[in-house]
Amino acid sequence: MKAVKRSDETPAQAGKQDKVKPLKKSAPARKAETPKRKAPRKAQVTRLDFVRRARQYLREVAYELKKVVWPSRKETVATTAVVLVVVVLAGLFLGFVDLVLSRFVRFLIG
Repeated sequence: MKAVKRSDETPAQAGKQDKVKPLKKSAPARKAETPKRKAPRKAQVTRLDFVRRARQYLREVAYELKKVVWPSRKETVATTAVVLVVVVLAGLFLGFVDLVLSRFVRFLIG
């Protein structure tokens, strides 16, 4: 089919087909507001929620404690001895450093 020439078109525009411009999108339609329901008393809900969460926490703690591999008495005594030795050695070292520094300061002061 041939393009029909309109009277107000120039010869250069006669061969071009009319292009349709896209429509601008409008704002989204607002949803109808649903009537709000009355919430139960907040204090009661909070208390029940706290009790429920506390029970759940205690269940999870018990479950995790079942997975723990507890050290034997021999391992406990050995690690305790290591800790005590390290503490004594650190105390002796810090005491020696304190003694040296205090004598140095006394020497400087006079």
